[in-house]
Amino acid sequence: MKKLIFLFLGLAILGVSMSCQKVTEEYYTVPNQTILTTLSANSWSTSNLGFTYSASINFVANDIYQNKTDGILVYISFGNGVYEPVPQTYDGISYSYTARQDRIVLEIQSSDAKVKITPPGPLNVKIVLIPSKE
Repeated sequence: MKKLIFLFLGLAILGVSMSCQKVTEEYYTVPNQTILTTLSANSWSTSNLGFTYSASINFVANDIYQNKTDGILVYISFGNGVYEPVPQTYDGISYSYTARQDRIVLEIQSSDAKVKITPPGPLNVKIVLIPSKE
């Protein structure tokens, strides 16, 4: 009988000591990087007689972006301090962007693809680079 009590007591002690172990998980958060820039009115160029315009924003050497794994968010402001997400349609003009390893290319075109447009004036652009761990 005493052997049975010692066996249960030993199992209870072992069970309590296993359940009280501290479990730590390591989390590492990579900070985002925000780039604020302004596109001047003469930054826009067209290759199809004014139906579509594009402007490039180049990354600098210390920007943290890898095209294969990271993410990008792009916002534009028309000078009023309010940043609106891209892609979007604003005042009949569609705004979109493509991301490459060394730059972002903003494109604008009419929401009706058959209408010529004029490029916007200066635009404030906010780019958020979101690094990701593979």
